[in-house]
Amino acid sequence: MLHQLNFPQYEFRLRETAGKREVFDPVRRKFVALTPEEWVRQHVIRYLVEDRKYPMSLIHVEGGLEVNSLKKRFDLLVYNNLGKAQ
Repeated sequence: MLHQLNFPQYEFRLRETAGKREVFDPVRRKFVALTPEEWVRQHVIRYLVEDRKYPMSLIHVEGGLEVNSLKKRFDLLVYNNLGKAQ
């Protein structure tokens, strides 16, 4: 069951494959498993792109980076116009 979040209402592309629900991720350009974490991530992406007018090309989903010689993982990373992580 999908929970109502404190975001504006958005339309999502959903499908069911082999009994599993999936949502289309416009950043990764593919369907991904619809987990509670993914549901929140997709709302944040839509909020940034549709409401805050942030370019989708400056958003990266699930990856890693190095901070002060430590490897860190992120769920969602946004860059500024100079390509620097924000």
